[in-house]
Amino acid sequence: MSSALSSTQTLEPPALPQTVEALHALIVAQQPNLSARLKLVAVYLVEHPQQIAFNTLAEIAEKAGVHASTLVRFANYFGFDGFSEVQRLYKNQIIDHPSNYRERISQLKKVDGTGEVTPTLLLHDFAEGNSLALGLLQQQIKPEVLNQAVQALATATEVFICGVRRMYPAAVYMDYTLSQIDVRCHVVDGQGSMAPEQMKWISADSVLVAITFNPYAKTTTEAVHFARDKGAKIILITDSELCPHTQVADHVLIVREADVRGFRSLNSTLCLVQTLCVALGYARQ
Repeated sequence: MSSALSSTQTLEPPALPQTVEALHALIVAQQPNLSARLKLVAVYLVEHPQQIAFNTLAEIAEKAGVHASTLVRFANYFGFDGFSEVQRLYKNQIIDHPSNYRERISQLKKVDGTGEVTPTLLLHDFAEGNSLALGLLQQQIKPEVLNQAVQALATATEVFICGVRRMYPAAVYMDYTLSQIDVRCHVVDGQGSMAPEQMKWISADSVLVAITFNPYAKTTTEAVHFARDKGAKIILITDSELCPHTQVADHVLIVREADVRGFRSLNSTLCLVQTLCVALGYARQ
């Protein structure tokens, strides 16, 4: 009887995400199963939440580099009847955080405007953009994740820091700051093709701090996988939940940098790195 009953049971469909955060978590979990086109949509959703809320279907499709029908297929894949239901999640988040997102939209419109570009205007644009990004950093970094990352640093015998190209200044700054509080640390930057030698002493008692933004550098990818093979803890500082290293990192810290006139800043990343270093200093006292 019981077997007959079980054979007639139907599985309940998974509950629809009710928040943007829940949707992003589901996207990350399903990323390996998405087609190439759906991955383009996923990346655009995660990296441009304000455009999803305010732009039309055609505008979003054009910016994401897909057809409008692909947006509908994306929504259907995650259980929504249409893409308008996905947009509703982003609009509701903006209602919950009106000042932050309205300021960001206002900033984007102002930067995209035409007119004479003067040094004073550029200073205003960059200062305003970075100010908004720093405010967003405070909202997005979860206290429990930040605390766990500091604890991992505190229990490590030595810290390896990998950051190349645009992230190189952040890696060097972290190395300098940690050295000032007597923390054994090493930079993995691949200079002179020496990345294998720079990371060869990573062990299970080490922590690797990987700082990488899209496009994700090969040197950082190699360091992350090497650290994982050695059993080291990995603290990942990146720009998106869809970064491929989020699946292997122990602690993930997402940073949305200011993007003003096509130039991305490092202010928020440096602020986060400074926070980790100073918090570690207090933890060691």
